Amino acid sequence: MKKQIVKEFITVKKVRYLPREAPPPPPPPARRVLIVGLCTLDIINVCDEQLTPGCQTRTKDGYWRPGGFATNTCNVLRRLGNDCEFLGQLTSAPAFESLYSSFQTMGIDISNCPRSPKQPAHRTFFAVRGQTVRITAEYTTWQHELSYQQFMGAVDYRQYSWIHFESRNFKETVRMILAVRDYNARTPDTDIVLSVDLFDLRPHSILLAAFADYVLVHRRVKTAYGYMNGREIVWAVRNKMNVVRKCWLAKQPKKSPYITIDEQVPQKVDNSCTAEAEAHEPTIIYDNYDEGASCLAPGGVYFKVGAHKPQKIVDTIGEHETFVGAFIFAIQVVKLSLRDAMEYGTRAICLKISKNGFDHLRCMPKDLISCYYA
Repeated sequence: MKKQIVKEFITVKKVRYLPREAPPPPPPPARRVLIVGLCTLDIINVCDEQLTPGCQTRTKDGYWRPGGFATNTCNVLRRLGNDCEFLGQLTSAPAFESLYSSFQTMGIDISNCPRSPKQPAHRTFFAVRGQTVRITAEYTTWQHELSYQQFMGAVDYRQYSWIHFESRNFKETVRMILAVRDYNARTPDTDIVLSVDLFDLRPHSILLAAFADYVLVHRRVKTAYGYMNGREIVWAVRNKMNVVRKCWLAKQPKKSPYITIDEQVPQKVDNSCTAEAEAHEPTIIYDNYDEGASCLAPGGVYFKVGAHKPQKIVDTIGEHETFVGAFIFAIQVVKLSLRDAMEYGTRAICLKISKNGFDHLRCMPKDLISCYYA
């Protein structure tokens, strides 16, 4: 009997795409620093002697460059290697197209800046060679400043880790700062650090500084208000800040004392005394390369960083912005402590005023230890 051979056919289904593991989620985009303020065109004339009324002189050195406290701060951050963005009102006048090319050359993002057909703000400096004395003529109006609607339409909070404001246009700027603080309250995981430049001690400027995390006091406050040293300045700012904050809170509309239907009445009432939450206290810093930087931290902790004087003073325009940019870079990128970040900022000022402009800040060491051996 012949054996019956049974052939079994196995059908294999072709699989075009084999199952694979899901790729890991992409890393979150790197957050950067946003500088909100004013952009001006600076015309700088370097004189050998101090000008007197009615005199006529011819200068040998002079140059034009984009200026303004916010623009110079962005310039310093880019020279140190930190990614940043400028947000302010720019002009669309064809005579000032060099401002756009300078931003592109420095690598500063201005894609969200609104454009205005009006003439831009500009400043004229008459600086004395080798001295800190200078004469400044500035043309700026409220039309050159950013509004709250323009700020809200241009800012994506997820892209920024630090936002720095100039103390200008109080009614608009205070709404911007409060909007950022509301975002921080809603998303505590992505906290945005706030800092403010303080150029005077007017109540409106002091109130802007009261909502920030870092307050950077300009050197002109000492000469304008007759203070002796940095210790007096930081304590005066703190005292005025407490007074202005109390006045502002007293004018705010209070909540209704009546209980609505939607509210739930607690069954048990705790009669124990609860301590009130302490008011927000920013860190106040006064920078001055002649006498050193002074700092008043929350809780009344005061300390000072020593002075650093260069061998030769060439250009003092932009010294405060150099400290601000170097301080932000040291805190954000290098992750230095508060005291070391102030030391890094004062050394950056010493390097900046020894030459013209900001280009030589590229040679600035990127950490504090290398500054001691540079």
